[in-house]
Amino acid sequence: MQMQAAVDVIVIGAGIAGLCAARELVAAGLRVLVLDKSRGIGGRMATRRVGAAVCDHGAQFFTVRGDDFAAVVTAARRDAAVATWCNGFAHMEPDGSLVAPGDGYPRWRGSRGMTDLPKWLAERLAAADGRCEIRTQATVKAVATVVGGVRIELEDGTGGRVTLFARGAILTAPVPQAIELMAAGGMLGPGGGTDAVARDALATVAYDPCFALMLVLDRPSRVPPPGGIQFAAGSEPIAWLADNFQKGVSPVPAVTVHATGAFSREHFDAPPEEVAGMLLDAARPWIDGDPATAVVERSLHRWKFALPTTVLEEPLVVVTEAPPIACCGDAFAGPRVEGAAASGLAAGRWMVRTLA
Repeated sequence: MQMQAAVDVIVIGAGIAGLCAARELVAAGLRVLVLDKSRGIGGRMATRRVGAAVCDHGAQFFTVRGDDFAAVVTAARRDAAVATWCNGFAHMEPDGSLVAPGDGYPRWRGSRGMTDLPKWLAERLAAADGRCEIRTQATVKAVATVVGGVRIELEDGTGGRVTLFARGAILTAPVPQAIELMAAGGMLGPGGGTDAVARDALATVAYDPCFALMLVLDRPSRVPPPGGIQFAAGSEPIAWLADNFQKGVSPVPAVTVHATGAFSREHFDAPPEEVAGMLLDAARPWIDGDPATAVVERSLHRWKFALPTTVLEEPLVVVTEAPPIACCGDAFAGPRVEGAAASGLAAGRWMVRTLA
């Protein structure tokens, strides 16, 4: 088994929470390794090319309310990584009526797609005098405590097994996955050293899955400006519909359809073509023309942990103090992009204080 050199902190997950945590750690002069199992970074701030189109198929926008996240977004805006999209979306009411947008509160997007903000953060980390490395296609298999630190077992992109050591760790993966990693490392069993209150709190967190159907069209959609429709709770099977062309990220007409949590749970293991067909049929009113000819390409993505249905009050959960291990992400102190970012910033600051 290959042995890797120690770093100060290993961050598991290169989504917005993990990158914001790494930002705080690097700013404090710590050596950081960020690991992610995917080929790219950003987590659910995801953008995909489908033919000639560009589609955001995870998080669709973000808001800015807290000062800490505002500072991040302001810096990213100076570098043209993010831009405002609109001040609200149309709402589809339970009776089928469409309410016009406009609550006056800005919604933000990445300049070329939602991955732009995490990519901007990653570029800044890469420029931090070699103190931060971001490693993708690295699948963590277990997290364990050892004398003086944390041991991480993972598979790298070539299928090899690697053991990593650090003084501390921050887990930003969806909570059920984080629990599995700690269980695999023996942290949750008798004598594992994990705080019982922390274990109980993490066990309460649950998520809704979500199907994201991306449709490339031969003409503009019928989605009203500014390019988004939020469907009332209980609507089935669509929760959200966005026009990536109106949004300003796609060069050609393309829409993203997000299914509800209930629909996604019910059909999670159904054949993809069957799911895509049902969602396409539900989206017909927003497609100009016969979908059989108007839809020139389509792609379906399945998110297993899309939106937390249980959100913990604190911005992070401390699993152990010695060695310092914490969990954070969008299931802590507020969901969605800003909640995840604020949680990551808080976890990074906690780690800095603890290691100091």
